[in-house]
Amino acid sequence: MQAAVVRGCLVLSVWMIAATQAGTRFQDVAEFRRTGHENHHIHGWSPDSSSWDDQLYPAWKSGDPRWENCWRGGKVVALLTSDSPALIGSNITFAVNLRFPRCQKENEDGDVVYERGCANASFSDQYVYNWTKWVPFCNEGNCSFSSKFPDGRPFPHHHDWRRRNFIYIFQTLGQYYPTTGRSSAVLSINTTNITAGAQMIEVTVFRRGYRKHYPVAKASGLYIVTDQIPFYVNISQKNDKNSSDHIYIKDSPISFDIKIHDPSHYLNKSILSFNWTFGDGSGTFVSNNPVSTHTYTLLGNFSLKLTIKAAIPGPCKPVTPTPLPTTGAPTTPHTTIHTTGNTTVPPFPLTTGRT
Repeated sequence: MQAAVVRGCLVLSVWMIAATQAGTRFQDVAEFRRTGHENHHIHGWSPDSSSWDDQLYPAWKSGDPRWENCWRGGKVVALLTSDSPALIGSNITFAVNLRFPRCQKENEDGDVVYERGCANASFSDQYVYNWTKWVPFCNEGNCSFSSKFPDGRPFPHHHDWRRRNFIYIFQTLGQYYPTTGRSSAVLSINTTNITAGAQMIEVTVFRRGYRKHYPVAKASGLYIVTDQIPFYVNISQKNDKNSSDHIYIKDSPISFDIKIHDPSHYLNKSILSFNWTFGDGSGTFVSNNPVSTHTYTLLGNFSLKLTIKAAIPGPCKPVTPTPLPTTGAPTTPHTTIHTTGNTTVPPFPLTTGRT
């Protein structure tokens, strides 16, 4: 009997230890849990299986009533944007901007203050949050408040660390990246290991506190990673008064100006070719110039097709020497990646008119 009871207590103790060790993890506080087990490692990011210190960083889900009183004087809104879509291999950049309640703004010291003269309102205190008053108690490396992220890593040192009073926790693809900043933050990631398609990213923003940090805003959004070159075409013609109706004058040149969406300049060193089919039986036109012109000599509706190809320089693969009977001239290996983007411009009618 006693042995059985001891065994039961032992099992219970082991279970309790395991439960304690598990604790809260980053994936537990995320709004959108990733399904599947694909591994898309993003350089510099950490897996969301890491422990989250919920005593230092209280984690609230959407709809939690505590959001209503997490900021003095109203609600803070986090506006999350990106320069998506991004071609696989390029960088995609996310930007978060905090919008404070009416009559509040961030000053040069990084504090949040009330705007004087706003809506003829008067405030008993100039400050909404005054972090500057902590500076005498927080010298570099000797802060009286907590200066670490939810996973326990210390805040990085920046020359303007005194003004970085917000903590941003980005999460996507089962990984997270923490950073500090002022009322805005910018983050770029490389898409080499990300599968083409729509992905979700979310960010939780905390305001710096004395003994703990408090959530003030949360935002999420979709971003697109693609294996097709993102682009659009501006179509114009001299004396055309309404280019949006896709009606143009025959026997007058039409200009097609291709705009590549490449904000990270990933294709800067690539060789681009533009393959046009204008749909009037004139054949195929290939050019390395993003601007082309074409003159239609017939009336009718024509469907255009444009194919863009990019030869992207890649790393040279190691070459294994092979004995040859004769010695030839040396050659330099070069790896290229061909990426193709296709689009069909909507059919548009051409008609005669005054020039």
